[in-house]
Amino acid sequence: MIALQRPDTMMEAVSKYIRDAIVRGNFAPGARLPEIALATALNTSRGTVREALRVLADIGLVDVFPRRGAFVSQLSSRQTWEITSLRALLEPYAARLALEASGSSRVYQEEVQSAFDRLRQATIVGDPIAVADADAGFHRAVFLHCGHQMLLDRLDTLQIMSRRVVLTNQLISADAATLIGQHQPIANAVEQRDPDGLEAAVRAHVIEAGELLLARMDAGAAEHVAGHRSKPGASHGRSWPRGSAAPQESLRQPPDPSAARPRAHVDRPRSRNPDQ
Repeated sequence: MIALQRPDTMMEAVSKYIRDAIVRGNFAPGARLPEIALATALNTSRGTVREALRVLADIGLVDVFPRRGAFVSQLSSRQTWEITSLRALLEPYAARLALEASGSSRVYQEEVQSAFDRLRQATIVGDPIAVADADAGFHRAVFLHCGHQMLLDRLDTLQIMSRRVVLTNQLISADAATLIGQHQPIANAVEQRDPDGLEAAVRAHVIEAGELLLARMDAGAAEHVAGHRSKPGASHGRSWPRGSAAPQESLRQPPDPSAARPRAHVDRPRSRNPDQ
């Protein structure tokens, strides 16, 4: 059982405890969250638990029904696509802001590299929860210094929900080399201080992971429908945010520390005046 942490208020502590328990799978999707039992287990009041459950309902982890109580929400494929597509829209922008603001900072570079090293180590150990924690930690290290608090708050919520879906569907199953290879272009773009490359790498990775997640969810759902099989990777009409092109091949390989990185100036084409 996870030890209860006590931040600013008891309600925040209870909210975080239940949130982490849901994300880690201690409370399965659809499971009832009884106020009295939780209050007794956490040595707090029923009112505090009720308030904490409302907070979790606001971010989509819990469904609260009048006269029935609170239940762990069950995310559909549609909701999962909404979470992932919103991440694909917001996270590349946050990463770009962070790199443009702090790319030359030694602290920022070290934080991202340390988070990448932790992800590499977690894949070697192979514990799904540790990998999920390290994965989320790496992404957060990349965009943490974006200087946009509203954006950070939204991404924190999306990360919590994404992590829960991933663990529920047991998607942390790639071998170490594959998982690290999926994140390598992001780490390389940060090291090379390439905002365009970073934005493209983050978007490509989030979309690729989202497509895999949805394909597995669709395949699992199809097994319960007689005579129907989903095609692997079928999008079922879902679309993804569009942006710059996929990361260049140079970002897919670890950068050569001995190579110089001159930044050439590129003239951007001016928009034409239709009256001319």
